[in-house]
Amino acid sequence: MEHAVGETGRAIDGVRVRMVRCQTGRLRVHVPARGECSIYLMDGEIIGALTDGDPRSVFDRLVARARVESDKIAKMKIPSGQLMSFDQLHQIVDPALVGRLMGGRFRDNLVFHLFDGGRFVFEPMESIRVPHLQMGHDSAGLLRELEIVHERIRPWIGVERKRVMGLGEHTPGSPQQRHIQALCSNGLRLDRLLTVSPFFPAQTLVLIAQMVESGCLMAAENDPGDGPDPGAVSHAIQMAKIQQERRAEARASRDEQQGTSLPVPENTDLPAFADHERNDRGMGKGHFRGDRDRVELSPSASIRTPGLRMSAPLLQSSEVVRRIGVCNEVLTAFVHVWADQHGASDARHIAQLLVDGAPFDSVALLRGVEVDSKGRLGASVILKNLDRRPEGERRDLVTKGLSGLIDRVLARAVEGLDEDRLNTMLNQISGYRQRMGW
Repeated sequence: MEHAVGETGRAIDGVRVRMVRCQTGRLRVHVPARGECSIYLMDGEIIGALTDGDPRSVFDRLVARARVESDKIAKMKIPSGQLMSFDQLHQIVDPALVGRLMGGRFRDNLVFHLFDGGRFVFEPMESIRVPHLQMGHDSAGLLRELEIVHERIRPWIGVERKRVMGLGEHTPGSPQQRHIQALCSNGLRLDRLLTVSPFFPAQTLVLIAQMVESGCLMAAENDPGDGPDPGAVSHAIQMAKIQQERRAEARASRDEQQGTSLPVPENTDLPAFADHERNDRGMGKGHFRGDRDRVELSPSASIRTPGLRMSAPLLQSSEVVRRIGVCNEVLTAFVHVWADQHGASDARHIAQLLVDGAPFDSVALLRGVEVDSKGRLGASVILKNLDRRPEGERRDLVTKGLSGLIDRVLARAVEGLDEDRLNTMLNQISGYRQRMGW
């Protein structure tokens, strides 16, 4: 989509002018770093605000709320972050459900595109024919409310990669805030929090602003890692010079040995090679080769040579079972309170849907897993699924699969439980992230 050209400044001013004139058409707004939004007016009333990222944003909210089954997610085959269309979304999700969520996305688009500087142009139209139109609101009153929302969250816009959210000292006052706090229990960068939150970004930022003010959350500065400090560069250069001198001495020592067939003296100044210079070379099975200073060691020497671990340690079955146990604590607490409010059969059904709603990158972990009457997972099926995966993928698969399942459970609890039962559940599972070891 091409950038809007024409007037510059705050697009809200252009919208209000067209509202007063009772015009019909589209206001195309481009805000740097956020992209373009098309705002539709019918006789001066705002009836739509659409961007290319709307289907993906709605899809991510549905996944966070465990409203999409795993087989449908796998069928999509659209990597995270890639754009999708409403036609693709409607193939796996009820259009009526998408329409309800688009009400929140509509307000989100207005917040992030109307009140900051950008470029915009108005295109008159005879009629409006776009999906998910928003009707029944007072446009002027809505804009006043959203302007207040934007002013509230403005300090948090643009610093998403520079803030890490952690737990505060106070208890949140609403189920929505408690869910956000649960996501931040082990520290979470703000941009990641906006991605995994079941709420759209503007609402999430409002909750964050409220929680930071009340002491429920704490925001810490995060170094985005734009480059090394000057001191680090100087240190690296100095170390490179020292290493170059050592290599030159090693080559000189090698040439001397090859020319005189003498052993390396005991007081050698080559500490990097001192581990092998006495016994192994005397066996005739280890020597230097060429300018690369390559060393070949005998099997006995390689056993006692210190190594560098280049990957995480292999995942043990006992660790997987322990984490499944913690996950089962969350599931059973959810099933218990859900059954108390909605009935036991519905509770087990919802728990199974949450398990089946794994995203594409972790569906392999929970494939074929069924919950029992208390909502617990069977460890044997999960371990069999892990055995089918390469060793290097298992730890990441377990972490993503179980953490994603817990996030879906919490989102569903926030959405479907009353406040008292939600409080009961959250108290029962308190500290689950520490027990998981995340």
